[in-house]
Amino acid sequence: MPVETPSVLANVIQEHLELKRRNSELEPDMPLKRYESEDPFENHPLFKTEEQARIEETMDGEESIPAEQLASLAAEPEQPAEDDTLWGRSRDFDWGD
Repeated sequence: MPVETPSVLANVIQEHLELKRRNSELEPDMPLKRYESEDPFENHPLFKTEEQARIEETMDGEESIPAEQLASLAAEPEQPAEDDTLWGRSRDFDWGD
């Protein structure tokens, strides 16, 4: 089902292409190649191992979260449910006979 009105996505794409065209005129005077890396995910935080992230966090010499605070944030062991509570006891249904 074709839509007569342009979508928001189509508008954003058109704006992006126009901006890219205008910026291409600036490329000879202000080249961007030296700022581009071969691998765009090289230093992205989502693609780091936990070990790499921990090393980078401690590079300034300070722990971001002290170990004792991490221990207090750990999940507490589940307490066994007591069957003698209001919701733990089964009740016989009174059919009204």
